[in-house]
Amino acid sequence: MAYLDMLETPEDQLVLFEMVLLHTRLPNGRLESFTKCKYVGVRAHNTDYVDHAAAQRQGIIVSGIPQAGANAVAEHTFSLIFAVAKQLLQSNQNVREGKWRKGLRPNLELRGKNLGIIGYGTIGRQVAVIGRALGMNIYIASRSVCEGQLTMDEVLQQSDIVTLHASTKNNSEPLISRSQLEKMKDGAILINTARGSLLHAGDLENALRSGKLFGAGLDVHPEEPYINKALYELPNVVCTPHVAFYTRDTIERMNQYLVEQAIDFYAGYDEN
Repeated sequence: MAYLDMLETPEDQLVLFEMVLLHTRLPNGRLESFTKCKYVGVRAHNTDYVDHAAAQRQGIIVSGIPQAGANAVAEHTFSLIFAVAKQLLQSNQNVREGKWRKGLRPNLELRGKNLGIIGYGTIGRQVAVIGRALGMNIYIASRSVCEGQLTMDEVLQQSDIVTLHASTKNNSEPLISRSQLEKMKDGAILINTARGSLLHAGDLENALRSGKLFGAGLDVHPEEPYINKALYELPNVVCTPHVAFYTRDTIERMNQYLVEQAIDFYAGYDEN
């Protein structure tokens, strides 16, 4: 067993390993260096960190882990919703600078508002539980069939707050770009704790600058680490560095799943 820095480890060392366990993105083309590799385990539920086509060509099994951070991500989703709706960062900065309420708009109440959830897996369902507890109306758009679901356009048009929890597995283009943003309510809030590639950052910036949206909360970004000062310095944007899942409880579960699945693979692996 050895720790590898995928960007710096010489290729003649990468050749030696039959198993790779990842907790970050594997750069494109790097997988070809693992010529003896049989198994790549990803410490994430979504395995888009790995080039699946390249893995298939090399006969490599790619395995993600069961969803381990649904509660953590759902809680973080509402942290961003509260931060944006209540203008917590701007209010804090105003007090520190002696500006009091100067430049602040009235805050938004959540009770009675429409919460649109795009993607209704384990995390999306937990977000709905919290939203209902706050007295919000829940609108759902999902590829899987669930009771009361709407089309994505209907969710965008009717929701005061839209939160993304969709997968990127079948999406080559952003799920939310200019045309979808234009369908949202004036003064709505957009939250993304799923994948940065689901959202077109430039189109979001335009919607925020124009006043179309009240604000946005982003934990995931097109590239990570990603610095877009034009977007992130807007006063109605709250950003976090992909830490929605990052709690001690979740990390312990993720590590346990990752190692146990790797052991199970080799326990059942037949070289013949």
